[in-house]
Amino acid sequence: MSMEFSELVAAPRELSKLCRPIASRDGKFIATVSKATVLPANGAVPQFKLVIRSSRSLMIKKQLQLPPGFIPKIVKWYQSAAVGLSVDESSEQQLDDEVHRIFAANDDGEVRIWDLDSMSDGVTNGIDDLKSVIVIRQVNWGPNVSIKNVEWGRSPDEILVFSDYQVALAVWSLVEKESVEIYHPKYYTAKGFSFQPGTRHLAVLTRPVSEDTISLYGGPLSELETLSTFGLSDFYDAKGFKWSPDGRWIAVYDTITNFQVGIYTPSGGLYRVFAMHDIGLGVHGIEWSTGGNLLAVASYDGVVRCLNTLTFTPTVILRHSASINTKERIVFVEQPVKGKEGRAKYQRAQNYPVSPPKLLSSLTDAPPKTGFSIVKFNKDGTLLATRFDLIPTTLWVWSLRSMTVLAVLVHVRKIKSVEWHPQKSHLLLITCANSQSKDDEVYENYDLADVGNDNDCCVYIWNAEWRNPYALRVPRVGSAFASVTHATWIRLEAEVDDSGDEQTLDDDSKLALRAKALLCDRGSFTVGYLDDDQEPEDDDTKVQRLIDGVQQQEWAELTTTSYIEDTFAMVDQRRTAIKAV
Repeated sequence: MSMEFSELVAAPRELSKLCRPIASRDGKFIATVSKATVLPANGAVPQFKLVIRSSRSLMIKKQLQLPPGFIPKIVKWYQSAAVGLSVDESSEQQLDDEVHRIFAANDDGEVRIWDLDSMSDGVTNGIDDLKSVIVIRQVNWGPNVSIKNVEWGRSPDEILVFSDYQVALAVWSLVEKESVEIYHPKYYTAKGFSFQPGTRHLAVLTRPVSEDTISLYGGPLSELETLSTFGLSDFYDAKGFKWSPDGRWIAVYDTITNFQVGIYTPSGGLYRVFAMHDIGLGVHGIEWSTGGNLLAVASYDGVVRCLNTLTFTPTVILRHSASINTKERIVFVEQPVKGKEGRAKYQRAQNYPVSPPKLLSSLTDAPPKTGFSIVKFNKDGTLLATRFDLIPTTLWVWSLRSMTVLAVLVHVRKIKSVEWHPQKSHLLLITCANSQSKDDEVYENYDLADVGNDNDCCVYIWNAEWRNPYALRVPRVGSAFASVTHATWIRLEAEVDDSGDEQTLDDDSKLALRAKALLCDRGSFTVGYLDDDQEPEDDDTKVQRLIDGVQQQEWAELTTTSYIEDTFAMVDQRRTAIKAV
């Protein structure tokens, strides 16, 4: 198994953390920010442009000139093809019709939006060409209040602009070039606003006074109306909410000191409360499964509780132990690369128990981080990837069909992000911190200085159909691409399918059929094409054998629940440990 890489493409190093290269949702284009070819004579005022490339060839398709002094801090493609749609509705056919719009925003309240479908290839002066660019300016928040975040709204003709200091959320119509303001949004990220699947109604978490409130808005912007508003009186300090995939439920979770998840209807009715007040710290985050049949509740005690969505009581409890002891050889440990030409690889652990690097706890220092920074379901909701922050170099991959752990991946540095492939449901992409990271923690009996920096250029791939996971190293070109700072899958292009004989396809079409990832350094990026043509195992039952045969011990517990009449009460759980088949 290997990965082929495209040529390196340069990107401004000074904007790498703010405007990293991004792929359009349908995978056709990659947008980057680049310095303008012609700079001002005095060199005092910077000038940038958006460069739109083909993801297949990396050839430049369009260049969008930004005005002098416009420093883009936020750049985003229109991504709403799957927002506000049920799982069944979000299909390949709808992706074919996706609008290719992109915006760039700066700190001064200016947002510039381009419609790429109405533009010709080449260089476009976005300042003067009003047919291809829409400019909105948010100036009525005061001189000291700037833009904190910008997001696409319910359609490609709507933009959400969040202010600093939780002052207001402005909902802009790109057609009417007018806005409606919603005051006191509690958060400017996705945990504070969301669109109802099916209707695309906008829900916003606000805190106008001492109580958190969720409001649901619908209708055209000129007639935007409040459909429902309900207070969260039972919550001390709500930390976020998420819609269920079918749009029937709103799940809200409370502050760290109050272990509580509330399930509300869109009209504000409280349907269930899942609370556990006797285990110490509370909920770190929640995540709905893709099909909406499970709600994962990740807490600070190292446990993920998966609630069924009939009674919202635990169906399975996933435990993350600091010492892994199993009869099945499912633990894979990354090996430090030796030298610049060394080969990155995982090695299957031979000696058990395995103790992954654990954050150091000290009486003089702040307590180590706990909770879960990563809880992600795959496309079809059958697999779950988790990272417990107390052992941040370790990733757990669970099967939700049999409620077993399929693999435990231990890395030399902490895991930064994981991403399931949007179409290949068993394919997982992992990125880790590098030696230049400023947030490296101190571990018990583990010294990062012994690792070196030769693993910095590695990305990691796991697939349920493979014998082993793989660590793939991006080749360095001189001083370019010193480390992988960001990685994400690029969606397979919709017009390419498997209907024809692959042997008759040209080289470009064959590449388009392969899974590909956008890999970024601080000053450049490349596209990696995954070549997973490897010898299969002797039989095709490898995945099922792992699912059926893993000895769980203390990791997973299956619970049985009784249906109850009292909607707001919980029942005691009878927990039965899963035994190996």
